[in-house]
Amino acid sequence: MEEKGHGEHTVRATRETADGEHTVRATPETEDHERRDGRAAGTGHGAHGGEFEGVLGLVLGWLMGIGRGRSARLIVELARVGPGDRVVDVGCGPGRFLVEAAERGATAVGVDPSSQMRRLARRRTERLRPAVTVVDGSAERLPLDDGAATVAWAVASFHHWSDPDAGLAELYRVLEPGGRFLIAERLARPHTLLRHHALSSPAAEDLAHMTERAGFAGVTVGAHRIGRHQLLVVTGHRPAAGQAPAAGR
Repeated sequence: MEEKGHGEHTVRATRETADGEHTVRATPETEDHERRDGRAAGTGHGAHGGEFEGVLGLVLGWLMGIGRGRSARLIVELARVGPGDRVVDVGCGPGRFLVEAAERGATAVGVDPSSQMRRLARRRTERLRPAVTVVDGSAERLPLDDGAATVAWAVASFHHWSDPDAGLAELYRVLEPGGRFLIAERLARPHTLLRHHALSSPAAEDLAHMTERAGFAGVTVGAHRIGRHQLLVVTGHRPAAGQAPAAGR
């Protein structure tokens, strides 16, 4: 269910709690704004989404949506997604991981700076509305309320973040205390064309340290084989109320 009022676009991803409904609120940089100018917040390599626009974006989005079933299942299992969860997919692309989250009983909000990717994601998840919503935004400026999510992930999108520290701060902000995060990238292969669209093992360890400096706890780095590739996954959680922050790796 969607509501508009006082100049804001509100995405309602709800579950019943003792306090009533939980609202995920999107700021004006959402569907109405993107229809006007097609741009997203931010200025970095991935923030403007330019490489994923037009015909090239359509082709890349189509390719990104093929054969990701195993990856999507792995991500939702690692994140322990289930009924009642509120998932934020940062850099959702064509929406394959949103589908998996919704089919596990969660509500999900996909955030992407590319208008082409948002169109593809909305088309893919149309049958799952209103459990799934897709909005305009970037990792560095997520159009969501504080504590809106129980799970936040970025799959194959971290390498596009223009400001990783700002992106991690946003993940921390939108997660409720105790909420889980997950950042996944392919293991980089030396001397390949796509090595800059992946992470090396040392870079994954550096990222884990960054997440701890951002305040996350229980941070781990894991490697998971998906077909011919390995997926490096950094996981952790926002400390629950009263829990001490991470002491460092």
